[in-house]
Amino acid sequence: MHFKRFLDIKASNNNILIIFNNNKILYEPNLKTFLLEENLLNIKIKDHLYIGIGNNGKDVYAVDISNNSNDVNIGYESIVEYDLRHLLAISDPKDIVLMGRANQLLHWIKSNKYSGYSGKLNEFNTKEEALYCPETSSMIYPLISPCVLAMVTKGNEILLARNNLFPEGLFSVLAGFVEVSESAEETVEREVMEEVGIKVKNINYYGSQPWPFPSQLMLGYKCEYESGDLIIDNNEIVEANWYTVDNLPYVPPITSLSGKLINSFVEDHS
Repeated sequence: MHFKRFLDIKASNNNILIIFNNNKILYEPNLKTFLLEENLLNIKIKDHLYIGIGNNGKDVYAVDISNNSNDVNIGYESIVEYDLRHLLAISDPKDIVLMGRANQLLHWIKSNKYSGYSGKLNEFNTKEEALYCPETSSMIYPLISPCVLAMVTKGNEILLARNNLFPEGLFSVLAGFVEVSESAEETVEREVMEEVGIKVKNINYYGSQPWPFPSQLMLGYKCEYESGDLIIDNNEIVEANWYTVDNLPYVPPITSLSGKLINSFVEDHS
C-alpha cells in the first residue's frame, strides 16, 4: 500500500472504499474484509465526506456516509456494521493501520472545513497533501496527539487501573496526554502521580502505536514503583490495584499497545 492524501477521483467506479456510517465501519463477513469494491456498492463518492488515503493498485478512499438512508450494497452477499474498536481488537496489524488511517483522515477533513485564521473555506494543496487557508496560505496538516501509556511494576506486581470510561471489569495501564513543553518521560511521572499518587523511577521506552480515536499516537513506557501509597483521583480513575500474573483482571487485547505492555509483564514473570 502506497500511502498518500488526495481528493481527486481519477477512476470511475473502480476504487476501493473504506466506509464509515455513524462511527461504525462497513464489513463483509463472508470475505472478512472492510476493503469494499466501489462497483459492488450503491455509492457516489463525491456525494459524501471523503478523502483518498492510498493506492494498492487501485485508489483507496475513506468515505463517511452517516445519515445516508439508501441501501449501499448491490453486489456483496452481505454487509454488516462493526464498531471500529471491535474490529481493531480482532484484526491484524496491517488492517489496523488502514482502518486507523481512514478514520483519522476523515476526522481531519471534517474538523478543518474552515480556516481558523480567516474563516474561509480551506482548499487542498496537492503538492503538500494538506489543507490550506486561501487567504493566508497557512497549511493545515493532520493533527497527531501524543499520549503515554505507563506500565508501573513493583517486584512481581503490576499496577492496573480502571478508567471511568472503560467497560465494567476492564483494567489497563495508566495513560495520559503529553502537555505542551513536556517530554514523554515527564508525562509518565506526572500522570502516575496525578492518577494514583505514587512516584516512579527507571522510566524506559517500550514502543508506539497509532490509535485512531481520533488521532492519537500512543507511546508505551515501562517504569518501576519508587514511593507512595495508592491514592486514586476518583475523576479519571475509579479503581486501581496491584496484581500478580496469576490473578490478572480482564485486560486489553494484545493488538493494542497497552495489551502488549501487559503481556510483556506476563512473559517476564511466568
